[in-house]
Amino acid sequence: MIVREISVSTKISLKYHKEDMGGGIGGFHLYRECFDEDNTFVYLEVTGVPFTAANTAYLDTGKGLSSIAIRLPEEWARKLGLIGADVKNDEQD
Repeated sequence: MIVREISVSTKISLKYHKEDMGGGIGGFHLYRECFDEDNTFVYLEVTGVPFTAANTAYLDTGKGLSSIAIRLPEEWARKLGLIGADVKNDEQD
């Protein structure tokens, strides 16, 4: 008897990048979920880079906003369209 594992994705890829990070494979995947009825959200999955996550002072009420900071390689930010080719690494906002 042959058993096959079948996986089905609900992701609609918008942008995808994968590369060797010198200790494993890293990359990003920008996508939509096909069952998102209002289509107002996109999702960014990042692998192989450090991040920090924080919540506001309203932790006990559940009314605070969450924050995630992700340190991306500049090349990835360019591929995602977050910064243009004219932005150099020594410039700041």
